[in-house]
Amino acid sequence: MADTTSTSQPSNGDPPLSAPARKRLTREEELELCQGLTERERMVRGLPYLAMTDMDLLHGRLRIRKWMQEYNNYPWPSPPDEYFGPDERQELLAKVFGITLQQIKQAPIEIEPPFYVDYGTNITFEGSFYANMDLIILDGAPVKLGTRILCGPRVGIYAATHSTDVDERQGGYERAYPIEIGDDCWIGGGAIINSPSKIGKGCTVAAGAVVRGDFPDYCVIGGVPAKIIKMLDPPKGTFDLSKYR
Repeated sequence: MADTTSTSQPSNGDPPLSAPARKRLTREEELELCQGLTERERMVRGLPYLAMTDMDLLHGRLRIRKWMQEYNNYPWPSPPDEYFGPDERQELLAKVFGITLQQIKQAPIEIEPPFYVDYGTNITFEGSFYANMDLIILDGAPVKLGTRILCGPRVGIYAATHSTDVDERQGGYERAYPIEIGDDCWIGGGAIINSPSKIGKGCTVAAGAVVRGDFPDYCVIGGVPAKIIKMLDPPKGTFDLSKYR
Protein backbone atom coordinates (compact mmCIF):
# COMPACT_ATOMS: atom_id res chain seq x y z
CA MET A 1 0.00 0.00 0.00
CA ALA A 2 1.14 3.53 -0.61
CA ASP A 3 0.31 7.08 0.31
CA THR A 4 -2.17 8.55 -2.18
CA THR A 5 -1.61 12.22 -1.35
CA SER A 6 -0.91 14.09 -4.57
CA THR A 7 0.19 17.57 -5.49
CA SER A 8 -0.75 17.33 -9.14
CA GLN A 9 -3.50 15.54 -11.01
CA PRO A 10 -4.59 12.44 -9.08
CA SER A 11 -4.34 8.88 -10.30
CA ASN A 12 -7.80 8.15 -11.67
CA GLY A 13 -7.43 5.32 -14.11
CA ASP A 14 -5.23 7.37 -16.41
CA PRO A 15 -1.57 6.98 -17.36
CA PRO A 16 0.96 8.92 -15.27
CA LEU A 17 0.58 12.65 -15.70
CA SER A 18 3.09 15.43 -15.27
CA ALA A 19 3.68 18.76 -16.95
CA PRO A 20 3.00 18.80 -19.83
CA ALA A 21 0.08 16.43 -19.24
CA ARG A 22 0.23 13.19 -21.18
CA LYS A 23 -2.59 11.77 -23.26
CA ARG A 24 -5.32 10.23 -21.14
CA LEU A 25 -6.43 6.72 -21.95
CA THR A 26 -10.02 5.58 -21.83
CA ARG A 27 -10.93 2.46 -19.88
CA GLU A 28 -11.42 0.65 -23.19
CA GLU A 29 -7.94 1.66 -24.40
CA GLU A 30 -6.43 0.42 -21.15
CA LEU A 31 -8.23 -2.90 -21.37
CA GLU A 32 -6.87 -3.37 -24.88
CA LEU A 33 -3.32 -2.65 -23.69
CA CYS A 34 -3.70 -5.16 -20.85
CA GLN A 35 -4.48 -8.05 -23.17
CA GLY A 36 -1.81 -10.75 -23.08
CA LEU A 37 0.28 -9.02 -20.42
CA THR A 38 1.30 -10.55 -17.11
CA GLU A 39 0.51 -8.69 -13.91
CA ARG A 40 4.19 -7.73 -13.64
CA GLU A 41 4.17 -6.32 -17.17
CA ARG A 42 1.03 -4.32 -16.41
CA MET A 43 2.59 -3.03 -13.20
CA VAL A 44 5.68 -1.51 -14.80
CA ARG A 45 3.59 0.03 -17.61
CA GLY A 46 1.28 2.02 -15.33
CA LEU A 47 -1.70 -0.23 -16.01
CA PRO A 48 -4.01 -1.67 -13.32
CA TYR A 49 -2.57 -4.86 -11.83
CA LEU A 50 -3.27 -7.35 -9.05
CA ALA A 51 -0.43 -7.25 -6.53
CA MET A 52 -2.02 -9.36 -3.79
CA THR A 53 -3.18 -12.39 -5.79
CA ASP A 54 -0.52 -12.81 -8.48
CA MET A 55 1.92 -15.53 -7.37
CA ASP A 56 4.87 -14.12 -9.31
CA LEU A 57 4.58 -10.72 -7.61
CA LEU A 58 3.89 -12.25 -4.19
CA HIS A 59 6.90 -14.56 -4.39
CA GLY A 60 9.09 -11.69 -5.57
CA ARG A 61 8.16 -9.48 -2.61
CA LEU A 62 8.57 -12.30 -0.08
CA ARG A 63 11.99 -13.23 -1.45
CA ILE A 64 13.15 -9.63 -1.16
CA ARG A 65 11.80 -9.32 2.39
CA LYS A 66 13.92 -12.26 3.50
CA TRP A 67 17.10 -10.54 2.28
CA MET A 68 16.02 -7.18 3.73
CA GLN A 69 15.37 -8.75 7.11
CA GLU A 70 18.84 -10.32 7.12
CA TYR A 71 20.45 -7.02 6.11
CA ASN A 72 18.48 -4.95 8.61
CA ASN A 73 19.30 -7.31 11.48
CA TYR A 74 22.91 -8.07 10.60
CA PRO A 75 25.24 -7.56 13.62
CA TRP A 76 26.99 -4.19 13.59
CA PRO A 77 30.70 -4.50 12.77
CA SER A 78 33.32 -3.43 15.28
CA PRO A 79 35.99 -1.96 12.96
CA PRO A 80 34.97 1.51 11.67
CA ASP A 81 36.32 0.71 8.20
CA GLU A 82 33.53 -1.86 7.90
CA TYR A 83 30.76 0.52 8.94
CA PHE A 84 28.29 -0.89 6.40
CA GLY A 85 29.43 -4.41 7.12
CA PRO A 86 31.62 -7.05 5.52
CA ASP A 87 31.07 -8.39 2.02
CA GLU A 88 28.63 -10.96 3.37
CA ARG A 89 26.27 -8.21 4.54
CA GLN A 90 26.66 -6.03 1.45
CA GLU A 91 25.96 -9.09 -0.69
CA LEU A 92 22.45 -9.07 0.77
CA LEU A 93 22.01 -5.51 -0.48
CA ALA A 94 23.21 -6.58 -3.92
CA LYS A 95 20.61 -9.37 -3.98
CA VAL A 96 17.82 -6.96 -3.07
CA PHE A 97 18.62 -4.67 -6.01
CA GLY A 98 19.58 -7.43 -8.45
CA ILE A 99 23.11 -6.11 -9.00
CA THR A 100 26.62 -7.28 -8.12
CA LEU A 101 28.58 -6.81 -4.92
CA GLN A 102 31.17 -4.93 -6.97
CA GLN A 103 28.53 -2.41 -8.08
CA ILE A 104 27.42 -1.88 -4.47
CA LYS A 105 30.98 -1.19 -3.32
CA GLN A 106 32.18 0.77 -6.34
CA ALA A 107 29.28 3.27 -6.48
CA PRO A 108 29.05 3.08 -3.44
CA ILE A 109 25.48 2.39 -2.37
CA GLU A 110 25.20 2.94 1.39
CA ILE A 111 21.92 2.45 3.23
CA GLU A 112 21.47 2.66 6.99
CA PRO A 113 19.14 -0.03 8.33
CA PRO A 114 16.30 -0.50 8.47
CA PHE A 115 15.12 0.06 4.92
CA TYR A 116 12.28 -1.41 2.88
CA VAL A 117 11.50 -1.91 -0.81
CA ASP A 118 8.81 -3.82 -2.70
CA TYR A 119 10.75 -5.52 -5.49
CA GLY A 120 14.21 -3.94 -5.57
CA THR A 121 14.92 -4.80 -9.19
CA ASN A 122 12.85 -1.87 -10.49
CA ILE A 123 15.31 0.54 -8.84
CA THR A 124 18.23 1.84 -10.91
CA PHE A 125 21.28 3.54 -9.37
CA GLU A 126 23.29 5.81 -11.66
CA GLY A 127 26.13 6.14 -9.12
CA SER A 128 26.71 6.76 -5.43
CA PHE A 129 23.72 6.81 -3.09
CA TYR A 130 23.34 7.30 0.66
CA ALA A 131 20.18 6.95 2.74
CA ASN A 132 19.69 7.37 6.45
CA MET A 133 17.40 5.10 8.49
CA ASP A 134 13.88 4.07 7.50
CA LEU A 135 14.11 4.56 3.74
CA ILE A 136 11.05 3.15 1.95
CA ILE A 137 10.94 2.67 -1.82
CA LEU A 138 7.77 1.15 -3.27
CA ASP A 139 9.12 0.29 -6.71
CA GLY A 140 6.15 -1.11 -8.57
CA ALA A 141 7.24 1.08 -11.50
CA PRO A 142 10.80 2.08 -12.45
CA VAL A 143 12.60 4.29 -9.92
CA LYS A 144 15.71 5.92 -11.40
CA LEU A 145 18.17 7.45 -8.93
CA GLY A 146 21.00 9.68 -10.12
CA THR A 147 24.47 9.77 -8.65
CA ARG A 148 25.47 11.50 -5.38
CA ILE A 149 21.94 11.43 -3.97
CA LEU A 150 21.59 11.90 -0.20
CA CYS A 151 18.44 10.97 1.75
CA GLY A 152 17.60 11.95 5.31
CA PRO A 153 15.77 9.59 7.68
CA ARG A 154 12.29 8.29 6.91
CA VAL A 155 12.22 9.30 3.27
CA GLY A 156 9.44 7.69 1.22
CA ILE A 157 9.68 7.16 -2.55
CA TYR A 158 6.34 5.76 -3.66
CA ALA A 159 5.98 4.60 -7.25
CA ALA A 160 3.03 2.50 -6.06
CA THR A 161 -0.36 4.16 -5.73
CA HIS A 162 -4.08 3.53 -6.16
CA SER A 163 -6.77 4.91 -8.44
CA THR A 164 -9.37 7.38 -7.23
CA ASP A 165 -11.86 5.08 -9.00
CA VAL A 166 -13.57 3.20 -6.15
CA ASP A 167 -14.67 0.36 -8.45
CA GLU A 168 -11.05 -0.24 -9.43
CA ARG A 169 -9.91 -0.34 -5.80
CA GLN A 170 -12.77 -2.66 -4.81
CA GLY A 171 -11.60 -5.00 -7.56
CA GLY A 172 -8.21 -5.24 -5.85
CA TYR A 173 -6.29 -3.36 -8.52
CA GLU A 174 -3.31 -1.13 -7.88
CA ARG A 175 -1.24 1.28 -9.97
CA ALA A 176 2.42 2.22 -10.23
CA TYR A 177 4.04 5.12 -12.10
CA PRO A 178 7.71 6.04 -12.59
CA ILE A 179 9.87 8.28 -10.42
CA GLU A 180 13.18 9.85 -11.44
CA ILE A 181 15.52 11.82 -9.17
CA GLY A 182 18.48 13.61 -10.77
CA ASP A 183 22.14 13.79 -9.77
CA ASP A 184 23.27 15.68 -6.66
CA CYS A 185 19.87 15.85 -4.99
CA TRP A 186 19.39 16.10 -1.23
CA ILE A 187 16.10 14.70 0.10
CA GLY A 188 15.31 15.95 3.60
CA GLY A 189 14.00 13.77 6.41
CA GLY A 190 10.38 12.70 6.23
CA ALA A 191 9.92 13.87 2.63
CA ILE A 192 7.51 11.85 0.50
CA ILE A 193 7.91 11.61 -3.26
CA ASN A 194 4.77 10.28 -4.95
CA SER A 195 4.44 9.10 -8.53
CA PRO A 196 4.65 10.17 -11.23
CA SER A 197 7.52 12.53 -10.43
CA LYS A 198 10.70 13.75 -12.06
CA ILE A 199 13.06 15.84 -9.95
CA GLY A 200 15.90 17.60 -11.76
CA LYS A 201 19.55 17.48 -10.77
CA GLY A 202 20.97 19.54 -7.93
CA CYS A 203 17.64 19.93 -6.12
CA THR A 204 16.99 20.13 -2.39
CA VAL A 205 13.71 18.65 -1.16
CA ALA A 206 12.82 20.16 2.21
CA ALA A 207 12.09 17.93 5.18
CA GLY A 208 8.45 16.88 5.32
CA ALA A 209 7.65 17.91 1.74
CA VAL A 210 5.02 15.96 -0.21
CA VAL A 211 6.13 15.92 -3.83
CA ARG A 212 4.40 14.94 -7.06
CA GLY A 213 5.08 16.12 -10.60
CA ASP A 214 8.01 17.53 -12.55
CA PHE A 215 10.57 19.96 -11.11
CA PRO A 216 13.50 21.61 -12.93
CA ASP A 217 17.22 21.39 -12.14
CA TYR A 218 18.69 23.35 -9.22
CA CYS A 219 15.75 24.36 -7.10
CA VAL A 220 14.55 24.05 -3.51
CA ILE A 221 11.27 22.15 -3.25
CA GLY A 222 9.13 22.27 -0.13
CA GLY A 223 5.68 22.33 1.37
CA VAL A 224 2.46 20.32 1.27
CA PRO A 225 1.77 20.17 -1.59
CA ALA A 226 5.35 20.77 -2.66
CA LYS A 227 6.24 23.75 -4.82
CA ILE A 228 9.41 25.54 -5.87
CA ILE A 229 10.65 27.68 -2.98
CA LYS A 230 13.59 29.18 -4.85
CA MET A 231 15.98 28.53 -7.72
CA LEU A 232 19.64 27.67 -7.12
CA ASP A 233 22.84 28.45 -9.01
CA PRO A 234 24.58 25.47 -10.63
CA PRO A 235 27.83 24.43 -8.89
CA LYS A 236 30.94 26.34 -9.94
CA GLY A 237 33.39 23.68 -8.82
CA THR A 238 35.44 26.25 -6.88
CA PHE A 239 34.64 25.17 -3.30
CA ASP A 240 37.93 24.55 -1.49
CA LEU A 241 37.37 21.60 0.84
CA SER A 242 40.96 21.77 2.10
CA LYS A 243 40.08 24.84 4.19
CA TYR A 244 37.87 22.63 6.36
CA ARG A 245 40.52 19.99 7.02
